[in-house]
Amino acid sequence: MGINAISFLLGVGTAWLAPALVRVLRPVAVEATAAGMGLLEDARRIAAEQLETLEDIAAEARARREAMLAAANGNGNGHHVDAADEEHVGAADEASPAPRRRTVTRRRTS
Repeated sequence: MGINAISFLLGVGTAWLAPALVRVLRPVAVEATAAGMGLLEDARRIAAEQLETLEDIAAEARARREAMLAAANGNGNGHHVDAADEEHVGAADEASPAPRRRTVTRRRTS
């Protein structure tokens, strides 16, 4: 079996070209990686800002909902007593039990 001249020249050319390509491509790969890391850092920052904005909106909505519930309940402590209920309780006689008052319970969200 003889040595083929074309195969030999391709082998020598590859051995000479590979280190040259590595010297050229390594800085390109490093710059591409650094740019990718910068983009990833920017994406994380933007995502964190958007999450903070969303949390602010949720907190504001929660506060507004609690204010609306407090306004609807009158005194804001979760127990609503109408003036008619107060008159009825005051006029109740001893033999009949006092009417039950409806209490509003709020679900807590964490």
